Amino acid sequence: MDTQHESGENEQSRLTERFVRWQDNLRQSLSSHVTLIVSWSAGGLAFCGALLNSDHARFEGITTWVFLVTAALFILCLLLSLFISCNRLQDTRATVKILKTRKNRGSEETINELQKLTDLLGKTTWCAVCFQLWIFAFASFSLLITVFLAFKDRLGY
Repeated sequence: MDTQHESGENEQSRLTERFVRWQDNLRQSLSSHVTLIVSWSAGGLAFCGALLNSDHARFEGITTWVFLVTAALFILCLLLSLFISCNRLQDTRATVKILKTRKNRGSEETINELQKLTDLLGKTTWCAVCFQLWIFAFASFSLLITVFLAFKDRLGY
């Protein structure tokens, strides 16, 4: 009987270790995502700025509007990165409060409220990440269209 109990405890311990390891991988991936989108969005904005200084780019009519939409989308991506970072910090603080409350044998009600908060923050973070990816994809496509329209005379169109 003790062997089954020890086996069950070992299995539970392994599952806990795997869960912690995957949570760490998830946090690393999210951090990498935020860093990547910030750098690419800042690069996209820098490229937009360079287009404004180009003597060969022509901004007229639709080109101007597509350019403005492109810049706004890249700025939105940067703002979403700030939101995601702040949201993750709040999530981390709430998680630390949960652990502290458990350590101090706090009320189960407080722990449940904090757990609901961390669940909401986690869902909000991942919704924002998905939204940000779509916005970035659209901004990149919009930048491609902007470059084509701004340089269509030089491209022979």
